[in-house]
Amino acid sequence: MSERESIKVIYDGAIVRLVLNRPKQLNALNDDIRKVIASTLNDLMERPDIRLLVLSAEGKSFCSGADLKTTSYPRVEGDWSTRRNRTATWQRVLEQLDRIPQVTIASMQGHVVGGGALLATACDFRVISEDTVFRIPELALGIPNVWNGTPLLAREVGLPTARDWVMTARKVLAPELKQSGWAQRIAAQDMLTGETNQLISELLDIPAASLAMTRSMTSALGRSSAGMAMGWADADLQQWAFTEDEYKETVRSYSSKVGSKSKP
Repeated sequence: MSERESIKVIYDGAIVRLVLNRPKQLNALNDDIRKVIASTLNDLMERPDIRLLVLSAEGKSFCSGADLKTTSYPRVEGDWSTRRNRTATWQRVLEQLDRIPQVTIASMQGHVVGGGALLATACDFRVISEDTVFRIPELALGIPNVWNGTPLLAREVGLPTARDWVMTARKVLAPELKQSGWAQRIAAQDMLTGETNQLISELLDIPAASLAMTRSMTSALGRSSAGMAMGWADADLQQWAFTEDEYKETVRSYSSKVGSKSKP
């Protein structure tokens, strides 16, 4: 097992487990997490002996999205080309997640927000507990939903539902997530691990070659869906949004509200 401050990487036979490990911060994403995920995904491209990737999290929530205090992005400097490349780092992680040969599972509880929600959406299977609350808050923060996130959601749940979730920035509860097809399986809070392990067992019972080929086929079908090629401009939209005073003021206000709610 390789354990770092923000994320654990556990190789267990035919399975690799990525466990977000910042429970006090509700597993908010930072650049350390991104680097570990990206490195692991690069490794998996050359590991046909690994059949499944399971993404989960310690604590009461799966992921609260980008860490607005430390930010999930490093400071972006340099010329336009350099800034554009560095702004698209998380988008490239989602693209990597879509292209690895392993079947991917996200196992989630509590809050599933922003970038964390998109990480899960890029997985093949999503297992949730009954207390799961999904939200895409970017528009409420004054920025567009980037990382190719809107086309990705539209691919998984359809454009009308994706439009609703993204444009209203509302909370989506577990029953709706299951009904929409975003979550394939739902479990009681104390049964999430068991439900996830049941899915893992079912997938490992399938012959390795046929499972890998079908994973590649469904991934290719997903990339051919209308809109999935439109994320090419997301880095420009994101970099532009980050320079706006309206965004900066909105984030300050949002951070203040979240901070006050978390105090006893």
